[in-house]
Amino acid sequence: MVFESFSHPEEWDLVNFRLKTELSTLNQISSYVNPYLAVHDLLVSIAQLYAHKRSIAWVTGISPLLENTQPYFIRESYKVQNIKIADLQQANDDGQSIIDGLNKDTLFLVFFKNHALTGEIFPYEKIEEWAIEKKIFFILVNHEYTPDIKMQQTSYAVQIPSHDLSLVYLPERAKLYSPVGPYQNIHWQNEWTSKLKQKSHSFEAEVKSWESNLVQLKWDYKSPRSWNRSLLLFDGIHGDLVASKLKEKGFAHVRSYSDCVSNSPKSIRSWIQPEVSDEVLRGLISLSFNDVKDIPSKAVIDDIVKDIKSDSEWSF
Repeated sequence: MVFESFSHPEEWDLVNFRLKTELSTLNQISSYVNPYLAVHDLLVSIAQLYAHKRSIAWVTGISPLLENTQPYFIRESYKVQNIKIADLQQANDDGQSIIDGLNKDTLFLVFFKNHALTGEIFPYEKIEEWAIEKKIFFILVNHEYTPDIKMQQTSYAVQIPSHDLSLVYLPERAKLYSPVGPYQNIHWQNEWTSKLKQKSHSFEAEVKSWESNLVQLKWDYKSPRSWNRSLLLFDGIHGDLVASKLKEKGFAHVRSYSDCVSNSPKSIRSWIQPEVSDEVLRGLISLSFNDVKDIPSKAVIDDIVKDIKSDSEWSF
């Protein structure tokens, strides 16, 4: 029967218990099929348990994961305090005055370990301490996965070890009720065991050397970055063409962003700060590296650019 192909609500509990065992952690673990659902379910669960607190805070401009959750809190008449990452970085006191200035009834603060697009890394330990001092729940979202992530006992975290698995780490004694978690169609996957032990790839020396030889513009990073990706800007060349030709040559982990020019509600233009121009988006591509072989040589990039320019020339 078709009905039997779906997981029963208790299957979620079994998967969560297996994950907790695999991770050897004191934290409670909740599993989700994607990070959007994980973040939404966590924030709504906390809000429902502590309904007397009517203010929340989060850092904006570095993740799309709050886009679908924000309407819920606006509809429920919460005071949403948006904090720009640039303001935290430029503050003389590392942002302590910004955290201290949050409303007294602030329930939680959502902070990000890294940037969803650029991979820039943001120190969070001090922010976490200041939030806890104000009795604000600290929620750390990691767009990647760190097996040995460090958190205070009362903090929450979201991590993404696989394309089909996102994890929520809850305090050992947390008593949240999940509105949607048990009703996912989720089953244990054996490959998750290795994913949970795998550290993020880093190819700093290789990527630095490769980028320094390229003539293309690179992203203007404002913070330390992850070395498992690269953002390239092609002036006067459509990013879709570059991405397509790279894929033809076997480089599968490449993406272009020209479709975001349409300013769709789901595009990066709806969340990234500062705003990215149409010109940049049309020529922007991202390359992800799981192995040194994923880094295309300068010759490959140059040949692709040459071919595109040649194909676009008119002869009479």
